[in-house]
Amino acid sequence: MSAPESAARVIDRRVLLGGAVVLVLVAIGWLVWPSRSGPLVLKAGTAQHLVTVSIDSLRIGATDIDVSVTDRTGATKDHAAVQIQANQPLMGYAGQPVAALATGPGRFHATAVSLMMTGPWELRVSIDEHDSVDLLIVPLWVGG
Repeated sequence: MSAPESAARVIDRRVLLGGAVVLVLVAIGWLVWPSRSGPLVLKAGTAQHLVTVSIDSLRIGATDIDVSVTDRTGATKDHAAVQIQANQPLMGYAGQPVAALATGPGRFHATAVSLMMTGPWELRVSIDEHDSVDLLIVPLWVGG
């Protein structure tokens, strides 16, 4: 075997060994990286309402959002109309309001709220009780 062939084999072994080390490090990083153990739950309130926003799978694209609405004493708001609008303030983007359908006492579900990019978002939650409308903003961060 000549000296150039021997040097090429040493380099090939180093490349293979380096690649194997990188793969092992990536696998370890994947296993120990923290993950969310449940839905994202955000709470906010106004003078009239307490609101809990739950998102099972926060991601870019169409996202389902659950909302619970009570008054300040904890009584559910069963006859309210709830809408959610996703706004991306840095880009000046305002999505279309999505009507949340009632799913139980004081509980509402909005399907396919559009979160189009990573970064800071505002969920504007509108609560219409027919005699008054309450608006609150829930800040949200969408990661990649």
